[in-house]
Amino acid sequence: MDRYVLYGHAGTALLAGAALDRLGRLVRARGGVRAVAVLVAGTTAFALLAALPVTLQLRTPQSRTDDVTAVAEALRAAGGGADGVLYMPSRRRVWSLVDPGSVRGLRDLALERGPVASHTLYGTEAPAADIRDRLLGAERIVVARDPAGQPADRAPREEVKRRVLADHFVECGTRRVRGAQISVYARPGRC
Repeated sequence: MDRYVLYGHAGTALLAGAALDRLGRLVRARGGVRAVAVLVAGTTAFALLAALPVTLQLRTPQSRTDDVTAVAEALRAAGGGADGVLYMPSRRRVWSLVDPGSVRGLRDLALERGPVASHTLYGTEAPAADIRDRLLGAERIVVARDPAGQPADRAPREEVKRRVLADHFVECGTRRVRGAQISVYARPGRC
C-alpha cells in the first residue's frame, strides 16, 4: 500500500544526503563551497516540492481502500445476539485490530491461535473441518467480508466458510462501508 511507502522517505533522504555529502566533498576539494550550498538547497527544495502532493494525498481518508473505523462501528452494531464473528477472507481480521472492542463478546469462529500465541499479525486459523464444525454449532454469525465483486479466495478454509453459510444459514442483512461488507447470518427462520 502506498501509504506505507511514506516510511521509506527517511531512507531516501539518507541516501540523497549521503550522495550530496559525497558530491560536496568533491566540490570542496576543488574550492567550490558556495556551489555545494546552492546545490544542496536546490536539491532539498526540489525533493520536498516533488513529494508534497503525493504525501498530502496519501494522508487523506480517500486514499484508503477501506474505512476501518466504519468497519469497527458496523461490527459493533451487528454483533448483538451473535454467537461469533467470521472473517472472509482471514486477512480481514486486521479490521478488528484497530478496535478490538468492536468484536468484544463474539467468538472468532475460525481462529485457532491469536496473534500473540501464533507470533503473527492476524493469528492462525483452524483446519477447514474444525471451522465447519464451529460454524455448524452457531445460530447467528457476524461476517466481515470483502466488498462485492472481489474474487473469492480459493483456500480450503475460505471455501468451507462460504459453503457452510450458503447451505445452513440465511443472510439477514448487510451493511456496506468503504472497502467492506458486514453481514449477519442466522439459521433459517431466526433472522
